[in-house]
Amino acid sequence: MTEIDCPKLCCNARYCPLVLAWATTVHKFQGFEAGFGEKDAVNYILADINSLEWEKTNPGTAYVVASRAKTIGKVTDDIDYPTDSNLFFIGTMCQRRFTRCLYKKNNEKCLAVQKRELWVNYLLEKVELTKAKRTPELIETTRNFVMDAMTNPIIHTTEDLQNRIVDILHSPNETWKAYKKHYML
Repeated sequence: MTEIDCPKLCCNARYCPLVLAWATTVHKFQGFEAGFGEKDAVNYILADINSLEWEKTNPGTAYVVASRAKTIGKVTDDIDYPTDSNLFFIGTMCQRRFTRCLYKKNNEKCLAVQKRELWVNYLLEKVELTKAKRTPELIETTRNFVMDAMTNPIIHTTEDLQNRIVDILHSPNETWKAYKKHYML
């Protein structure tokens, strides 16, 4: 609180200066950084990532938040909680949030983590299959297809683009959709 007296000293005003702040989700903040640099639009992150149980159903959230700050300050013998940090957590935060969020109390991996690992493994298998198919002939065919598409585009107008988007929305790749539904929550 700040008090200010009028020039005649007959009255005063008490006010609380405010600083503008914005809230966003962790996912929307990906790609941004908080720092003290001249070009940094965001200086501080105040993160409320709920409980450890919440982290188990949303694995990696604490890590994503922490990775957005340019510095978490320097802990010394004299300073346990540095103020030169770009990242501050609301509520309980400890090292365990980063190291034990994958497991339940019985040391079994959380369901969300298991499903995420299955999905990543499925995608890695597809990568290997794709690499195995990449013969010099296929690479040349693909190059020719891309060059042809660049010189003779299918989409000529905005209407063509809109029609293509509508087609994709109405007829998505059902196989891919089924696999993703199977592997994700």
